[in-house]
Amino acid sequence: MSYQFIQYQVADRLATITFNRPERRNAIHWAMSAEISAALKEAERDADVRVIILKGAGASFSAGYDLDRNAGTPPRQTGRATATNETPTEQVSVWDNRARVQGHIDYMLEIWNCWKPVIAQVHGECLGGASALALACDLMMVSEDARLGHPGTRALAPGEETAIFAWHVGLKKSMEMVLTGDALTAREMLDYQMANYVFPLERLETETRAIARRIANVDSQLLSLSKTMIHRVFEQMGFASSMKSSGEYVTLAGRLPSNQEFKRIARERGLRAAVKWRDDPFGGTLGRYPPVDTREPVK
Repeated sequence: MSYQFIQYQVADRLATITFNRPERRNAIHWAMSAEISAALKEAERDADVRVIILKGAGASFSAGYDLDRNAGTPPRQTGRATATNETPTEQVSVWDNRARVQGHIDYMLEIWNCWKPVIAQVHGECLGGASALALACDLMMVSEDARLGHPGTRALAPGEETAIFAWHVGLKKSMEMVLTGDALTAREMLDYQMANYVFPLERLETETRAIARRIANVDSQLLSLSKTMIHRVFEQMGFASSMKSSGEYVTLAGRLPSNQEFKRIARERGLRAAVKWRDDPFGGTLGRYPPVDTREPVK
């Protein structure tokens, strides 16, 4: 199968899915998400593949979902809204919006439910919906310059994906992340056990593939059983149901004044102006408070 917005390669029993919109910081629109979904299924069906790696081309893993409707997004399809089939922007049905949000969650859970281990190779920005894709992976390797967060929570919605933060960093830190939209550093990701390892950027690719090849030495059926066993523990504690129910809050947030104001500014003055309006009070998209490493004493 050929792809337009991603690259798909298989070598050494590893399938690598590369987000390939570097000019847009690999922002994900409906057509790109459809290709990622298709590539996951292709790798899952391929008997020669034992491990899947997700990565981004260019300077970032991904800036999240593409909010710019004029940035080369292909024409939308018609029919029920999902993560890979968006309804027109003028749609007014709350049920269409709910279906679209649920589609994003289901799309993220495709990684969680994939029979084969999936590794996120994260560098640069990993924001918005992309942060949930990375956290849904079974392992996450990050570079020292990586930042992970969901700035959309400052104006648009709590984010249907942000419920996954609580499963990784606990109540207090996930609350801070959602209430401020600030991004974690690579060091914090490691401290909070979001990431398995942190490497210098120039070593990230080599080290990620080395770990993936170690895993690929295990029988593929045994890998599937091991992954499923660990996931069942979290599902019995409510992981899947908590992710699905989060979509209800995002649907409600679509009617909030701040959400509508962001969209108005984007419509009248462009997305860049809307993002500036949203992020300037927080010191920029990535944010940071306090502006020093909290593990070091303040002098």
